[in-house]
Amino acid sequence: MIKLVIIDDEKWIRKLIIKILPFNKFPIKVVGEAEDGVEGLELVTNLNPDIILTDIRMPLLSGLELIKEISSKSPDSQIIVISGYDNFDYAHKAIKYGVIDFLLKPIEELELEGAISKAIKNLRKKDKLNETKLLEKKVKRLSNIAIDIEHFEYPDTSYSDKIKKSIVYIYENFREPISLNHVSDAVLMNSSYFSELFKKEVGMGFNQFLINIRFNEAKKLLKDNTDLTIGDISSIVGFQDSNYFSRLFKKKFNCTPIEFRNNY
Repeated sequence: MIKLVIIDDEKWIRKLIIKILPFNKFPIKVVGEAEDGVEGLELVTNLNPDIILTDIRMPLLSGLELIKEISSKSPDSQIIVISGYDNFDYAHKAIKYGVIDFLLKPIEELELEGAISKAIKNLRKKDKLNETKLLEKKVKRLSNIAIDIEHFEYPDTSYSDKIKKSIVYIYENFREPISLNHVSDAVLMNSSYFSELFKKEVGMGFNQFLINIRFNEAKKLLKDNTDLTIGDISSIVGFQDSNYFSRLFKKKFNCTPIEFRNNY
């Protein structure tokens, strides 16, 4: 729900605005009204509304002074000015402080709808931008988490050179969506022959070996990084689907990843 406040010293204007607001077209809710600039600033500070409809000439604190304060304290709020004066200087100053529209009294329903629509589009753009920034920060944070392979044991000396190289390749790339074909190509082997040879020498199939490595790392992350979500951890260790990761984890360890974490 998009929060909206109305600031105007004339009560009948505030009531008229509420009457013609396009509630049927947009998810908006009037969360507060104020009759002067001081009260309006307090309202904005306390409620942090998404959209502000404010008169330009009011007692105690003018609309321009109010807008200037809002633009510094609540920069994401979308401000729409309503005025009884067709004054270019007012409009110019208002735009300088980030006002998105300037409506003249008497307010027309379609003009108000257009201004609200513009404000909502701006809000959605900012939301997407903020989501992108948060995602970028998260990806950066996850990419900086070092995979602990200090317990990595160099492949058994009895393994053939190809299998040794394949195991090293798996340890170096298990966070990526690698497959048997990727590994067999990396060691220049036919995939069917590589699969048979890997199982014969290592004692388990390629997929099971890869899953074991991923689960070993997942257990360390579950114990040591309590701020990471299960989705974060499944992604870090190479699973594309966190639900699939959780199902496999429970099947192997008889507990969910969350239950495992809680034990530590």
